Amino acid sequence: MIDETVRCIREEGFSAASARHIIERAGVSWGVIQHHFGDRDGLLLAVIEDAVDRLVGSLEALSDPAHEMNTDELVRATWEAFANPKAMAGLEILIAAKGLRAGLDTRHLERLGAALAGLNERLDTGDDHAHAAALSMLLWTTPVAMMIAEMFATLPLAVGEAQKAIANLIDQHR
Repeated sequence: MIDETVRCIREEGFSAASARHIIERAGVSWGVIQHHFGDRDGLLLAVIEDAVDRLVGSLEALSDPAHEMNTDELVRATWEAFANPKAMAGLEILIAAKGLRAGLDTRHLERLGAALAGLNERLDTGDDHAHAAALSMLLWTTPVAMMIAEMFATLPLAVGEAQKAIANLIDQHR
């Protein structure tokens, strides 16, 4: 159900993701959603939580100092962590349904905050901690902004040049 909800939102947009439409696409009954999620909001929260869990796992792996990679690889991997269908669907839900935010388990958001802090630590190699924090924020907010732009773009956006620019900026200021 989570995967079908993600596909529905990515293919047709949040407004098309009614409970009726999702169950039609999935070929199940309303009872399946009720049994596993309670209602449509429960299903949407499950999509967000699954997206956050996957994102946190990716960011924790990227934050691991034993995971050797150059700056270009770090930027691409961070981009991939944020710009995947589940993360994009989760973000679209959060944008469209602000009321659902209150239902999120705070542990998910705390883990996300810790994972982002770990990414910051990976970039913090000098005495200028504020600069490292700004670079870290740029590293993860740029793919999030591109995710939002993709919601409105008709063609896939070329991200290679943006990734190179971020990698160059990080390398110049480390």
